[in-house]
Amino acid sequence: MEDLVEVGQYDSVIAADLAKASLESFGIRAVLIDRGIAQIYPGATYAFGGIKLMVRAGDAKEASEILSHMQEEAD
Repeated sequence: MEDLVEVGQYDSVIAADLAKASLESFGIRAVLIDRGIAQIYPGATYAFGGIKLMVRAGDAKEASEILSHMQEEAD
């Protein structure tokens, strides 16, 4: 089993879900860590470091590029 690495942190469930869906549309499997806590205690998102977007180590570079491009389009 390949290790998971963090490629993003999000303050909102919506932003995290959008990023995850974007990666999955490119065939990169992703998981969100601490999503449930953010739903239950939205104001505490900063306290536990936000919602973490994780991918397999082998997909990390491509995932980071996709997310970076996504952020550029949003700006």
